[in-house]
Amino acid sequence: GQRLDAKLQFLKEMAAAQKPENEDDLLAAFDTPKKRAAIRADTDRRWTIRAAITADMAVEDRTIPGRGGPIPVRIYRPETGEDGPLPVLVYYHGGGFVFASVRAVDRQVRLIANAARVIVVSVDYRLAPEHPFPAPQDDAEDAFLWAHAHAASLGGDPARIGVGGDSAGGHLALVTSLRQRAAGRPGPLYQLLYYPAVTLDQGDRSYALFGEGYGLDLAFINVVTRLAFPDPASREAPATWALRESSLAGMPATIVATAGYDPLRDQGRRLAERLETDSVSVVYLNYPSLTHSFLNWSGLIPDANRAAHETAALFGQAIRSRAVAAADTDRRGGE
Repeated sequence: GQRLDAKLQFLKEMAAAQKPENEDDLLAAFDTPKKRAAIRADTDRRWTIRAAITADMAVEDRTIPGRGGPIPVRIYRPETGEDGPLPVLVYYHGGGFVFASVRAVDRQVRLIANAARVIVVSVDYRLAPEHPFPAPQDDAEDAFLWAHAHAASLGGDPARIGVGGDSAGGHLALVTSLRQRAAGRPGPLYQLLYYPAVTLDQGDRSYALFGEGYGLDLAFINVVTRLAFPDPASREAPATWALRESSLAGMPATIVATAGYDPLRDQGRRLAERLETDSVSVVYLNYPSLTHSFLNWSGLIPDANRAAHETAALFGQAIRSRAVAAADTDRRGGE
């Protein structure tokens, strides 16, 4: 059996002593611009201080064009000692589509860039409820298309571009890949998905086991679903929820990382199983002692730090070897 990390168990017990989350109270926390600004500022502060500090690197803030207006991005270039262009990861933060930012995930993105030895383009997509579906999804896709077109100018390799994200950001990475597949355009070479949101269905056993008191409560999930997808029809839009697709054939090779004490654990596992069934190369890693959002805890929880480094390093190796395999296939096809 699995055992919750001792520090996370302490935090769980502290949370249990407080009033359980109520959907009406959560909705009220987002009902005015002032309240939303306060909760977002608090999230940025808390997430930043919990993640591990890693080696410094060149960081640049830019604004890129998007169909819904300018999109802020933060670009990370680690010191790798390698000659030539680096792989690129377009990264989407979590936060239930309603909070967090490139600032909130700054440390965790630095860790990923360093451990994977890749350039990272971290995307400050628009948030709900001000900008519900499809605004975040459109920004995510536009950022990928921009990175694909401008990779060389960033010092990156346009043939080695991946997408990744945590939680809601994992959803955005998947949507970006699904949309490229549907449009017949070149898509990402690889996906790095941390505890991704891949379905709105709550029938998994992990929802019943860990839906309250483990850092991601069902009340919060229900509220952000209403805020981010206010039109029920949008919850069934094509190329939006990976597990609703009839087939995932042709999707990028993928790493799926889940946490043992996370209501989203089982849907992440089901995604990995579907990818494998549809002949997509996939690595599934479950970290049994951890909870949802473990990337945020890499500075305080040793198991979270190990998980963050292991998954990022694996992504860096995988996207490099995947590119070599693709190039070999192209060469053989031309013989």
